[in-house]
Amino acid sequence: MGALEKHDVAIGGERVVSTVTRRVETALPETGSREWWALYLLAPLVLIGGGILVFPTLVYDRFIWQYLWGPVVADAAGQPVTHEGIRAVQGYNAVNTVIYLAAVVYSLPGLRAYLDQLDVTFDARLAYGFAPIIIAGGAMRALEDLGRLGDYAVWFITPSIYIVVTAVTILALGVGALLRDQNIGSIPLTVGLVGSVWAVGAVWWAVWHGLSTSTPLRLWVPVATTGIALGVTALYYWGASFANITHLRHPLILLAVFGQLWDAAQNLIGVTFLGYSPKLVVTNLVYQATGFSGSTFVLKLVVTVGIVWYLADAKEEMNHTWWWLMTFFIGAIGLPMGVRGSLRMLLGA
Repeated sequence: MGALEKHDVAIGGERVVSTVTRRVETALPETGSREWWALYLLAPLVLIGGGILVFPTLVYDRFIWQYLWGPVVADAAGQPVTHEGIRAVQGYNAVNTVIYLAAVVYSLPGLRAYLDQLDVTFDARLAYGFAPIIIAGGAMRALEDLGRLGDYAVWFITPSIYIVVTAVTILALGVGALLRDQNIGSIPLTVGLVGSVWAVGAVWWAVWHGLSTSTPLRLWVPVATTGIALGVTALYYWGASFANITHLRHPLILLAVFGQLWDAAQNLIGVTFLGYSPKLVVTNLVYQATGFSGSTFVLKLVVTVGIVWYLADAKEEMNHTWWWLMTFFIGAIGLPMGVRGSLRMLLGA
């Protein structure tokens, strides 16, 4: 096939994709409309509910229970649990890992539509306003690990905790928008204050538990995990400055790098010095395959740098809102894990 023919095929393919995209966009309601929200929110419920009604054993017992809800109940109970003869164990597995990632991706259009309706400015201030709420979520997960949440524990285990944190965030955003419209404060300030109060309260509760039970505090753990994350982030910033790529030093990208490296650092400390093992499916597989305690740290460092390099390179071409959401979520995935792991190891959980 000649170069001209290849060019024609490429153009033809692009035309087909564009035609399909236009038809899909025409068929769907306008983003943010009542019809769009109804479709967006009800479609998953109808799909799952219909599946449970038609194939209850296959959909609920052998899928939702065994891989999604059962592990949450088992985590809250602290032991494997059984339903209809099907055993579920706590922790991540390949199925729930993929489902959780898919849920995050599915949530992005809804979050964007909600923020657009509030007329939110997507900047670094908003991201740093969100950070305390994310940290609070990680601290609440650590409190569940410590057994401090009683009957409410099931709401602070993945994926339930994401629903709780999202609900608090949506509420804080709404209140922030109302205050902004009254010329009182701003959305980032309101969200940041709500998150800060929650985060400080949760962290203090965890530390107070340790002090009240005479648990020896490993104060060196949070110092080490935070210090490693900050140090490597600083090296990354120096490297980005040396390469003279401005977008690599964007505040949002620095938050993403730090969040992922904090999670990587708590894995490194836990596995190397305290006998912990990586919780995530992929990182645990890499650790088991290599036997190297720093495998998670190296993996996260390489993958994170690769992703933020792509995002920095695509910043001018990509829609700003989508770029902001994607970059923010990179950090939002790592931050709570870093907080949870650091608090757990601090208190010996």
